[in-house]
Amino acid sequence: MSRLLFLLLFGLCLTMAVCQAQSQRIDSIHVFKKLPPGKYTSASANAAAWKLFRDHSPYSVVKGQRMSTATEAMQSYAPGRHTFRELPGLQHLAMGWSGGRPFTLGVADDMDLVINFTARTEYRISGMTDRIRVRALMARMVVE
Repeated sequence: MSRLLFLLLFGLCLTMAVCQAQSQRIDSIHVFKKLPPGKYTSASANAAAWKLFRDHSPYSVVKGQRMSTATEAMQSYAPGRHTFRELPGLQHLAMGWSGGRPFTLGVADDMDLVINFTARTEYRISGMTDRIRVRALMARMVVE
């Protein structure tokens, strides 16, 4: 997976978690480096994230300046209620902690969709201008 794509995932998952927590402190976000092959639904993706966590699968952590850049990028996403369904475009899974409580995240459709499976909330990029803005902010994460 390219470094830019991986950093984009970090940022999106983290920021989505920040938006969900609504001023609650996010302790950490662990983005798993590999998604097991297969077809996923919302429920199976949630279960896969927990399995990756329990199996101590390799992951990367988002923190520091990348967190603030991710928060800025996430402002381009519009929140909505997530209904459980098939996720053919699922690309990444992550596990986060807020106040010691775990939550699972997924990123699908080439970063257009960020899902908090635990809170049953999803975030989508509002339009093409916002998509370009998010890509620029995530590119900035690479050089910071």
